[in-house]
Amino acid sequence: MIELWQRALESLRQGQAAVLVTVVDAQGPVPGRPGAKMAVTAQGSVGTIGGGVAERQLAERARTLAGGPTLESFEHAGSAEGSFCAGTQVFALLPLGLPQAATLQSIVETLTGAGHGVLRLGSAGLSFTSGQKAPTSFARRGDSWTFAETLGRLEVLTIIGGGHVSLALSRVMATLPFRIVVLDDRAELPTMIGNPFAHETRVIDFERVAEHVPDGDLSYAVIMTYAHLDDQDVLERLVGRDYRYLGMMGSAPKVRQIFANLEAKGVRRERLARVRAPIGLAIGSHTPEEIAISVAAEIVKVRNSSSAG
Repeated sequence: MIELWQRALESLRQGQAAVLVTVVDAQGPVPGRPGAKMAVTAQGSVGTIGGGVAERQLAERARTLAGGPTLESFEHAGSAEGSFCAGTQVFALLPLGLPQAATLQSIVETLTGAGHGVLRLGSAGLSFTSGQKAPTSFARRGDSWTFAETLGRLEVLTIIGGGHVSLALSRVMATLPFRIVVLDDRAELPTMIGNPFAHETRVIDFERVAEHVPDGDLSYAVIMTYAHLDDQDVLERLVGRDYRYLGMMGSAPKVRQIFANLEAKGVRRERLARVRAPIGLAIGSHTPEEIAISVAAEIVKVRNSSSAG
């Protein structure tokens, strides 16, 4: 997403026009959902609105666009166009020029800094307000229309443990809209010091871990410290709080033992049942990179579900 805005901004600064194409409404089984974007410049396009026939036609339309912001509807005709999609999408095409450079610069700076803000598109043009949040919405009345969405990293993934799997998971999750925070109690840990994918790393005392993991439906926490007793201690301090996702890495015997120890200490079984452990989807993973993929896939599955796990 950052690359899309950077490329569009670079084009404007070179005196070349760009067109922002955004899915603002979608009905039925279509390839791009509201918020999907591509920027079409003289050098080509970056981003995607779902691919296929619609993307090709909208890119061609953007290159010949004349006038101001406009809406285009696309009716997917199933196998008649070599696709099995059969729904409807509405696209917003916004021509971008030098007057919008400051707005695009603000978007780039916000996203680069792992912040967030509200993007508003409409028949009047484009605006962005950093630091705000708004639900994705689309409204149309006659020739007037508006679309709003929140850009940026609202959801936080806290990885407790800064080892090799933590580094691999940070690398995978950095491609998704999460703010990544890594916690460990080892100040000189090479895999945490050398983690370029996390937005923040903190050396903490695990006894105070709960102070560093935000509550709520936008918070995801993964426990993968270097010691079983530390995993147990961290889980005991987090299991009574509410997160969208709470998982712990380890073998099935380790998980059973830790859960039994915590039950003996008074932790309710229904609380432990909400913990994803052993962590990750069962794909036979062994290496840090494979484990990271399985954990990331599980987090995405939970994120895209209708309710917390």
